[in-house]
Amino acid sequence: MIFLIILEVVLLVILVFVAMNFFNIVFRGFAPFFAAKPEVIETIIDNIKPVKGQVVYELGAGTANFLKGVEARYPEATLIGIENSFYPYLLTKTKLKTLKSKIDFRRGDLYKTSLHDASFIYCYLIPTMMPKLSEKIQKECRPGTIVISYLFSIPNLSIRKTIETKSGNIYFYEV
Repeated sequence: MIFLIILEVVLLVILVFVAMNFFNIVFRGFAPFFAAKPEVIETIIDNIKPVKGQVVYELGAGTANFLKGVEARYPEATLIGIENSFYPYLLTKTKLKTLKSKIDFRRGDLYKTSLHDASFIYCYLIPTMMPKLSEKIQKECRPGTIVISYLFSIPNLSIRKTIETKSGNIYFYEV
């Protein structure tokens, strides 16, 4: 009997999670939760070299796999993850605490997060989010800020290079 109650609660939580994500994707324009493949993250990390004092952002961070990879190779960089969805945020925040990570993982709207101190920005978002993100980056980021987008290009930014991978393009921009 207890098992059935626990199972029902777990299924209810999953259903609520799916319904919230569906609502956020369809009606609020949020990106669905998809993580980039490890080889894509490694390729990106191979092409950046953050040093002490530089700030690396992951927008729509999900599980923060990009930031965890950067932290492993460049522990002196300041790492900030922004995630708006509650459940991915909660799970990742808990895991980062368990790992004793120094990643500053925040729950919030990426459009309301100040990027003025960014040296590097990584995102894997949906195309409909890119025009607004482009405007934000152009208004807030300093010249020289590197912006990396996986799969979808960002309009009106100066492209520095494109890397083709088996699973899609990685776009590098410089403000």
